[in-house]
Amino acid sequence: MFISNFSFAQTKDELQKKKDSLLKEIEQMQKDLDKTKKSKTSSLTEVKALQKKISSREKLIGNYNSQLNQIDSQIGETKSSIKTMDSNLSKLKKNYAVMVYTAYKHRSTYSRLLFVLSAESFNDAVRRILYLRKYSAYRRTQADLIVQTKNTLTGKVKVLSKQKNEKKELLTQQQAEKDKLQKEKSDKDKVVKQLSSQEKKIKADLTKKKAEQTKLNKLISDAIKKEIAASTKKSTTTGSNSKTTTGGTITSTPEITAMSNSFAANMGKFPWPVEQGVIIESFGTHPHPVLKNVTTKNNGCDIKTNGGANVRSIFKGTVVSVLANPGYHTAVIIRHGDYFTVYSNMASVTVKPNDKVETKQSIGRAYTDKEEGTMVHLEIWKGTTLLDPENWLAQK
Repeated sequence: MFISNFSFAQTKDELQKKKDSLLKEIEQMQKDLDKTKKSKTSSLTEVKALQKKISSREKLIGNYNSQLNQIDSQIGETKSSIKTMDSNLSKLKKNYAVMVYTAYKHRSTYSRLLFVLSAESFNDAVRRILYLRKYSAYRRTQADLIVQTKNTLTGKVKVLSKQKNEKKELLTQQQAEKDKLQKEKSDKDKVVKQLSSQEKKIKADLTKKKAEQTKLNKLISDAIKKEIAASTKKSTTTGSNSKTTTGGTITSTPEITAMSNSFAANMGKFPWPVEQGVIIESFGTHPHPVLKNVTTKNNGCDIKTNGGANVRSIFKGTVVSVLANPGYHTAVIIRHGDYFTVYSNMASVTVKPNDKVETKQSIGRAYTDKEEGTMVHLEIWKGTTLLDPENWLAQK
């Protein structure tokens, strides 16, 4: 019973923690949207921010559903317990009434004495005396049990009342979130409609951005391939072992192997590259927020953050390259054994190639665009294979 209750409490705590995280995320997105509205110019970032806020709100409503399912289950268990205890109490009262009636019939000292003296033998008389004592003790025990059961039942009824009130409050909160969700969807539709009138400009911007993205991808890929080639050449001259990965051949020195294993072991635990931020576009292919039948591809994830935010290395490693790209501004590539992390859209950097960096060490500052706000683009590579950063970052 103790293990079951602990497990339930733990699940409830986890749901509450997730709820708090989602509320914080929604609050952060609202602050960003308020800043965007001041510019009086709708942008794709505003649509993405609204989409992220809607997604977080939907998750929050799902969180309330989980809490409601949990409380419904608990209410069912409490009702079942009350029913069982009520039935037991009725039986106890009935049995006790029979005992009281029997005791009343033999209440006089003479009746009890006669019961003992009518025994056929001394041993039988002793047994009858013991029986009377046990019967009297049992009656007192039953009386105590009735009182105890009544008190427990009263407590269960209070718990049930508390659970029902909690459910009522959760339903009210959930409905409030549903109302907010409808408004946010309406706001998003308005912004999309407004931006749709700028379709020609958006298409031109998208073409330009895709070209910049392709250029950045080539710069990153070339830098990583160059690093792998250098490692391979070094292994040939030093006699170190090499291993083939999905992205190429990397020197398998004890140091690199240890670093790779350490990086892999921290999957899902890495700190974020910025102290505060919200992912507004995830890894992979997505429908364009405004243009119909158009998709965009993200090689990493875009994190909306505060102006002038420090960009941090998510793990210890060695700086491989510092790249410049008009669309993504400055980018930094850091090697962690077989793995590489890329941080782009930086206004300035404080590191250079071959620098050793530690986990959470600042490597520069995020770039702020007048219309799009402050964004950091993060990528994770294993060799020359792209990975989804969200699978590696710690959950907030």
